[in-house]
Amino acid sequence: MAEGLSEGFSFSQFKVFRDEGKLSPEYVPSSLPHREAQLKELSGFFRVFLEAPGSFFVKVWLVGGVGTGKTATSKRLGYLLEREARRRGVDVRYVHVNCYKDRTFFVVAKRIAQRVLPSIPERGFSAQELLEMAWKALEDQDAYLVAALDEVDYMVKAVGEAPLYALSRVSDERLNVPQRLGLMLISRSHPSTYGLSESVSSSSAHNLVRFEPYTSSQLLDILEDRVPEAFVEGAVTKEALSLIADLAGVDGHGSGDARYALELLWRAGRLAEARRLRRIDPELVREVYAQTHPLLSREDLYQLTRHELLLLLSVARVLRRTCKAYGTTGEVEREYVDVCRAYSEAARRHTQVWLMIRRLKEAGYLHTKVTGGAGGRTTLIGLIDVQASLLEQRVEEVLKTGKGR
Repeated sequence: MAEGLSEGFSFSQFKVFRDEGKLSPEYVPSSLPHREAQLKELSGFFRVFLEAPGSFFVKVWLVGGVGTGKTATSKRLGYLLEREARRRGVDVRYVHVNCYKDRTFFVVAKRIAQRVLPSIPERGFSAQELLEMAWKALEDQDAYLVAALDEVDYMVKAVGEAPLYALSRVSDERLNVPQRLGLMLISRSHPSTYGLSESVSSSSAHNLVRFEPYTSSQLLDILEDRVPEAFVEGAVTKEALSLIADLAGVDGHGSGDARYALELLWRAGRLAEARRLRRIDPELVREVYAQTHPLLSREDLYQLTRHELLLLLSVARVLRRTCKAYGTTGEVEREYVDVCRAYSEAARRHTQVWLMIRRLKEAGYLHTKVTGGAGGRTTLIGLIDVQASLLEQRVEEVLKTGKGR
């Protein structure tokens, strides 16, 4: 094998990446350019956990579009809060829950409880019981917990406001006890748009931190900050970074999404290595941009369940193969059964498939319309602004990684 590898091939040749993981949506750098103000504002809200722990309940909304730094800023705040609390001798813990993945009250409560009780049983308790157990453990350990519920709007749409009400009122039955739980509620739009009751949304007018879309110059700063960590020296030209920033910036050709800008850079790097190029230049960026769609970002696709990915793949294959604008529900379901068989998965029933179609539509992946009249109505499923073949390719890539739940 060593001889085969030595014949004109080496794993170390034509490397442009130093650490491509530094471009991943999961990576949180120590520096967050142009989010210093939001981090400072959040620190002000949660300083009470350090200076007067338990004195009152803290609930803050973080509101902004996709890729505006909400998740990274909240995680950075959690890290800094835990570190400073340790220095002061206070036990403060941070837990981050992705409500796009974990949309039910039970799973959210379990994630929160596991941060305090790592060995908590998987089954046998209700969501409310899990919260009570977590609270009791916090009291026993004289600890405090800040829970960030990311993409909380998805949970509200799925099960209503009951989980937020329960989390906000978990200490109500206890008299004169320290407030051991704080909440960061992260959403894409203002909480007033979700039809929440006054008891749940009462603090949203004051305890709200806004995240505006990034401009091209701000994205350029972010990219320049990340390049030394992710790439070998000289692998990325200044012109390539400027072009990516212009393509993604809200004042350029994009929506101000930093995740999309970083993904463009990552894909350009992957293409450079595949072609054995030593530098990423604007022409390479243009080629990657032509093949990339913001809807198909790695992070967004990673958030889908495995069966949502399989269903999305089925829609893409039906539309690519038939060359039609829309496919019928029947066509998609038949393809879905075949796709599940190919991936060694048991296909979900019709009702579950329909619920997945609805969720994918709400997330912006699918477009549906109903045709027909008295003789019968048919739901058609299509894609609006992304190529079926490109969607098929991206979903297959994600499925290979095993990231879908």
